[in-house]
Amino acid sequence: MTHDMTESEFLGSYDPNKYARPCIAADAVVFTYAEGRLQVLLIRRKNHPFRGRWVFPGGFIEVYEDPDEAVGRELREETGVEVDDLVQLGTFGRPDRDPRYHVISIAYFGVLPPRSQMQPRASDDAMDAAWCPVQQTEPLAFDHEEILAVALERLRREVTRLSFALRFFDRRFTGAELFGLYQEVLGKKLDGERLLRRLSRVCLEKPTMTRPVRIGRRKLRQFEATLGAWWL
Repeated sequence: MTHDMTESEFLGSYDPNKYARPCIAADAVVFTYAEGRLQVLLIRRKNHPFRGRWVFPGGFIEVYEDPDEAVGRELREETGVEVDDLVQLGTFGRPDRDPRYHVISIAYFGVLPPRSQMQPRASDDAMDAAWCPVQQTEPLAFDHEEILAVALERLRREVTRLSFALRFFDRRFTGAELFGLYQEVLGKKLDGERLLRRLSRVCLEKPTMTRPVRIGRRKLRQFEATLGAWWL
């Protein structure tokens, strides 16, 4: 009887295969803003199930592997892309989400600026990898449509912080690029002049749509102490 054992005796005799359990995977939802479009990184599956269909980069977490490390590994192996600030988006575990078995996915979320060195290169379980405009993606396999919807809602919340929106850009960007990003993420028309007036509170000079913007970091910290959608 286990209640007569010490903890070390119990652990030494424990059989981890005694009970059936689900598999655990990690998937990465990575956004960028390029050519005036909000885009998401996808791979085309090389293997069954859903061979040839588009999904997020990801795969199974190995035994004793940290999920945070697993998602970065899968992202590198399948696309060659690396993201330093991936954070957990949510857990998706509907029993029928994967036709093979009960597979629970821990989804991660992050953004990258459009640098040439981050062009994806398909490898491992991916036959193709590409940045795809969010509004023009083909139907995704598994429950990745649901994951994408959750990621987009998270993105809309996060961009209320200007410091988060700036992650989409390299060091220099124009007012028009920032304005375009917000319209893409929010999916609605905004007042460009009003956005520039609000943006002027954190710029080192008066911002315009065409001139590169320079942000004052101290001004930005003070600006973000106020709550709400700053561009309205």
